[in-house]
Amino acid sequence: MVLGKLRALNDVEIAPDAELRGADGAPLTFAQLLDDGRRTFGDRVAFQQKIGREWQRISHIDLYRRAYDLAAGLVALGMRPGDRVALVFENGIDWVCAYYAIVVAGGVGVPIYYDLKPAEIAGMLDRSEATMLVASRKVIEKVADGAPGVHTIVVAGDAARAPGRVPEDLHRRPARRTLPLSELAALATPEARRRVAETVVSPDDLASVVFTSGTAGGMKGVMLTHRNFMANLASIRTSIPFTERDRLVMVLPMHHAFPFTVGAVVTPAVGGVMTFENDLRRIRDRMAEVKPTLFLGMPALFDLMYRNIVRGIEAQGRIESFERGLRIVDATKQRTAVNIGRIVFRELHKRLGGSLRFMVSGGAPLNPQVARNFSRLGVCVLQGWGMTEASPVLSVQRWNPRRFYMSNYYEEHVGTVGTPLDGVEIGLIDVPEKELYVHLHGEGELVARGDNITPGYWRSEEATSAAKVGEWLRTGDVGYIDDEGNIWITGRSKFVIVLDSGEKVHPDEVEEKLARSPAIEDVVVMGRRIRGKTQVWAIIYPNRDELAHRLQGAPESEAAVRAIIDAEIGEMQTEVAAFKRAGEFMLTDEPLPKTALRKVARGQVADSYSFDPARWRESWDELQAAAALPAAADDQPEELASA
Repeated sequence: MVLGKLRALNDVEIAPDAELRGADGAPLTFAQLLDDGRRTFGDRVAFQQKIGREWQRISHIDLYRRAYDLAAGLVALGMRPGDRVALVFENGIDWVCAYYAIVVAGGVGVPIYYDLKPAEIAGMLDRSEATMLVASRKVIEKVADGAPGVHTIVVAGDAARAPGRVPEDLHRRPARRTLPLSELAALATPEARRRVAETVVSPDDLASVVFTSGTAGGMKGVMLTHRNFMANLASIRTSIPFTERDRLVMVLPMHHAFPFTVGAVVTPAVGGVMTFENDLRRIRDRMAEVKPTLFLGMPALFDLMYRNIVRGIEAQGRIESFERGLRIVDATKQRTAVNIGRIVFRELHKRLGGSLRFMVSGGAPLNPQVARNFSRLGVCVLQGWGMTEASPVLSVQRWNPRRFYMSNYYEEHVGTVGTPLDGVEIGLIDVPEKELYVHLHGEGELVARGDNITPGYWRSEEATSAAKVGEWLRTGDVGYIDDEGNIWITGRSKFVIVLDSGEKVHPDEVEEKLARSPAIEDVVVMGRRIRGKTQVWAIIYPNRDELAHRLQGAPESEAAVRAIIDAEIGEMQTEVAAFKRAGEFMLTDEPLPKTALRKVARGQVADSYSFDPARWRESWDELQAAAALPAAADDQPEELASA
C-alpha cells in the first residue's frame, strides 16, 4: 500500500493519482473508477432496487460520496489497509456501497454467499482472517459462536433499516462491536476522513479474496487485485457492446465474480443502470418495469425460464398455437436464414420489456438445446467462459445482430464460448496423465494469461504453484480452438475418463446428451472401476412431473422409473460413440449437490445412492417450491402473431 499526499479534506473531492492510471487514462483501481463515474455521469442513476413499492436509487456522485463516508466509518472502527472485510448478505445498493467503501480505504473485500451453511461461512471468515463482517441478521446468527477473529459486525438488510440500535442478541461475544450499516458513516471522524483521503491504492493491491471450490471441492481463496478487475473491465468494454443506454436486471448473487464484474464494475463504468432483484418470482415485474437491454443468467436459470414459458402456454391451452409459431419460425429459417422469432412471438418480447438485445450465460456450460430454444423465440443467448481466477471473463461469443437475424451463424456455432476477450491470450498444453496431446488431436488443456489473471491463492503457495505454468494460468478445462479462433470446451481435464482401451470420454459431452431428456432432471457422468475395468456410469435424479405423465397413473415404483430412464438413456445416446455411452446408471431420490450457480458439484457426489419413491416425491415437491417462479406463467404471450 502506497501512501500519498493529502489532496482534499472536504469529504468528497478525493482525486486518485493520475500517474497510477493506464497509458490511455483508463482506471487501474476502484477509486479511480468511482472518480471517473462521478465526473462523467454525475447525477445519473447507477444502481436501483425496489423495496416493497418504493424504488431506491443511487447516482454516480452519490455512490462516490457514500462509499467514502462509509470508508471513513470503517477506518474509525479500526480497519487498516490490507484488512479483510467480509460481505455476506443479499444483493443491493448497500452491498455495492459497502464493497466500494472497503476497497477505496485500502481494505480487501471478501464476498461470501449468504445462503451457505454456518460452518462454511465461518470457515471462510477464518481462512481469510477477516477482522470485520458486513452481514444480514440471519447470517450473523449463523456465525454467532464462530469466526473469533472478527471484532466488528456491521448489520445490513432489514435489521439495519429498523429504527433504533441493533439488538444485542445478534452476537454472543462481548468484545465484538455491532452496529447498523446506516450508522456507520456517522462514526467517521476528521482523522478517519483524513486517513482515507491520504490513502492511495496501488493497482497491484488486493481488492478481493473470493472463495471458490469449483465443482470438485477444496475451498481456495482466489486473490484478485484492482488491476485484475480493471483489466477485465477494459477487455469486456472492447469486446461486448455495453453503453450508457444499457439497462440490466441482476438476479445472480454478487459474491460470484461473473455478476460482480459485469454488475459492479462494467455497468457503472459505461454509465449503464443496474437493477437488483433478489426474488426470482419478481423477474417478470422487474423486466416489464425496467425494460432491460441485457440480461445475465446461468444455464439453470435459462433452462428454468424456458420451461416456465412452455408450462405457462400449456396452462393457457395455447400449446398448439405456440408450436405452430415455432414451425413457422423454423420453416422461414430453413428457407431464408432469416430469424422471425421476434415478430412471431412479439407479445413475449413485450413482456420481457421489449428492449432486450441479447442475454449472456456464464458460470457453467449452457445446454446447446436451451440456446436453440431461445433462438427460435427470437432471443439470442451468448455463451461466455471464464473462472474466478481470471476476474472472471476469458472469452464470450460476440453479438452481431445481422448474423443473428439474417444468417445461420449462431445456430452453427451453438456450443462455442466464443473468442478470447481483447487483451486475453488463450493457449493449449498437453495433459500427459490423461493422454491428451495437442499435436496429435488439436485438443488439450486451455491456459490463459493477461493482466486479469490472479496472482495466486490466499495463503497457499502450493495451490498457486500448481495452477501456473510459467506466466500462464491452467484453467483445468479441456478443449480446442477452431480456425476462426472460437474456443470449444469439451470437459474438465481432471474428470476425463480414460478407458482401459486408452479411449477418452469427456463426461460433459455425455451429460449434455442425457440432459436433453425431459425425464432427467439432474445427471452426472463418472468413471467407475468395476471388477478391474473402468466403466462409464451415470447418476440420475428423475424429473417427477415428466415421469408421472408417462406413467399415466401407474405406481411410481423404482422398477417403473428405471425402465423409463433406461429407455431414455438409450435414445439420448444414439449420437454418442459406443465407447462413450453410459452403460450403467444409478437412480437417486434427491437432487444432486449443486454449487451456488446450480451446476453439479462433482466433488460432493457420493459413491452410491438409493431410490425410494416416497422420498423422491418429497424431494421433488421441495425442489419445485424452492425454484418456482409463479409469476413466470404470466410471461407468456397473450396471443401469438398469426402467420
